Amino acid sequence: MSARLLFRSRAVRFVVLIAVLALVAWVAAAAYVCVCGLTSPYERADLAVVFGNALEDDGTPKPILAARLDVALQCYRAGECPRVFVSGSIDGPGLDEAGAMRTYLLARGVPDDRIVVDRAGDNTLATARNAVAYMREQGLSRVLLVSQYYHLPRARFAFEEAGAPRVYGAYPRAFRFMDLYSSWREVPALAVYRVRLGLNADARPVSFRPVLFLMGLVGLGK
Repeated sequence: MSARLLFRSRAVRFVVLIAVLALVAWVAAAAYVCVCGLTSPYERADLAVVFGNALEDDGTPKPILAARLDVALQCYRAGECPRVFVSGSIDGPGLDEAGAMRTYLLARGVPDDRIVVDRAGDNTLATARNAVAYMREQGLSRVLLVSQYYHLPRARFAFEEAGAPRVYGAYPRAFRFMDLYSSWREVPALAVYRVRLGLNADARPVSFRPVLFLMGLVGLGK
C-alpha cells in the first residue's frame, strides 16, 4: 500500500471513529435529558404552566397538547395548582395556541378567573420570563411546568434562570415514537440555552413564526 493510500485509510478510520464517538455522546446526552425529565420533582404549586404546541386545522389542540392540558386539569382538580398559565403563540388565522388551551380548560370546568393566558410565549424562554413576571406580580413562588418529559430539563433551566424560586415538573404518561427524535433534538437545544444564558442572562428569546411574519407584512397580525 502506498503512503498516500495508507494516509487516506487512516484518515477515514479517524473520521469514522470521531463520528461514532459523537453519536455515542449524543445518545448518552439524550438519555440523560430523558432521565432528568422523567424524574422531575412533582409538588403542590401556586401555578401550573402549560407550554403550547400544535393545533388542528380547526384550531383545537392536537393530541400532544390536549395531553398536557389534561395533566394540568388533573392537577387543578386535585387542588394542587389553583391557577393554570397557558402559554403559546398565534401561528396563523384561527390558530391561537393559548386561546385554544383556555377554551379546552373552560369546557372542562376550570373557571375563567383561574386561567392566565399568555399569547407571547412563542418559545420556552419567552414563556419562562412571562410566567415568572406574572408570579412576581402575584407574589407566587412555586410553579409546576407541564410539558413532554424530554422538554422539562430545558424548561426548568429557563425558569430557574428567569428567577423562579421553586420549579417542579409534570408530563403526560404516554410514549410516542416521535419522542426518540424529540429527545435527540433537545440535546443541542439545551446546550444552546446553557451557553446563551451563561454568557448573557438577559439574552433575548429568539423565535421565528413565518405565518405571523407574513401576516404582519400585510397588516393582519396587528
